[in-house]
Amino acid sequence: MPSTFGWVDFGEHERRQMMEMLDLFRKPETRDEMGLGTIRDSFSDYFFPGTSTIQTRPKYMLLVPWIYRKLEKNRVPWA
Repeated sequence: MPSTFGWVDFGEHERRQMMEMLDLFRKPETRDEMGLGTIRDSFSDYFFPGTSTIQTRPKYMLLVPWIYRKLEKNRVPWA
């Protein structure tokens, strides 16, 4: 069953305000209201240097460990 909601407006001003608020839900942009994206990006840069993909999927989080594992397997010197 789809969700619905309604409201009572007492004039054109209130109706316009509500329509503007509803339009915000139709925009495809994302916002970081709490500022956690900066923290996430900092951790991503620290733990996964050199990768520009935001670490939102497990396959990206495993990319660097896989690289290190392959380097150890091939006995590549660290320095």
